[in-house]
Amino acid sequence: MFYQHFVLDINCTAMWITPRRKMVHSGSEFISDNVRHLARRVYMTVPFAGVFSGKVVNILNTNHFAQAVFPGVTVLKLNLYSGTSFTMDEVSDYRSNIDEFCLYIHSLFPHVREYYFSVSSFTDTDDSNMVGYLLSSIIGQGCSVAEYVHSSRGVQISGLFEVAGLTHIVIEDQACMEDCVELVRRNASTLVAVDLGIVDAPDFLPQLVTDDEGKTIVYPHLRKLAIHMTLLPKDLSAVFPALEDLNCTTGSLRIANVVPV
Repeated sequence: MFYQHFVLDINCTAMWITPRRKMVHSGSEFISDNVRHLARRVYMTVPFAGVFSGKVVNILNTNHFAQAVFPGVTVLKLNLYSGTSFTMDEVSDYRSNIDEFCLYIHSLFPHVREYYFSVSSFTDTDDSNMVGYLLSSIIGQGCSVAEYVHSSRGVQISGLFEVAGLTHIVIEDQACMEDCVELVRRNASTLVAVDLGIVDAPDFLPQLVTDDEGKTIVYPHLRKLAIHMTLLPKDLSAVFPALEDLNCTTGSLRIANVVPV
């Protein structure tokens, strides 16, 4: 039971596995032999530059994970953070490096069905398209949960427009309202929960439920919605037929870190 939940912490110079709160270096044979079979959930924290440049895969190989398989892991939580800065030359082949990273993750954890993504502490470099390509590539076929939590001022939501199959979207930090709406609309067919409560914009629900040609967008599986509105329609069943939990705030949020529209 002790090793069912663990962390892969990679900083491009070393890697550690943390079962709960006890830190153990990944070179330990005890961890290598036992975590593989007992692990059920993994929290992986990596610098995005390391993924885009290929350094993360090198670290995994250095720590003898090339042939490892964790057959019991069904939940992967991936946190991307800024780490060290990088030049564009270092990540010029980012698509190939991301493809290799995703293949590696799928081989390590072949039975993952729930993916949780969060992005934090981005630099001024606009890496949003790289993040979007990573999320699109890593979400597997048949996954039951694909959650994206936006908690970084540096990543632009527009870079994620090609990501398909998201089931949960949470906006926690600075973001463009129009981009948030577009990301939600593009995943309408798979979304189960959406939290846009931080977006302090006047009545943007019509944009969520209508496409650019004026046609109604239906969210067939959406069960939970958090939204900021001054006026809520009486009947939402036509566009949200499965809605069970509606959290609606009114008035001005006056949140300093939200981009004005």
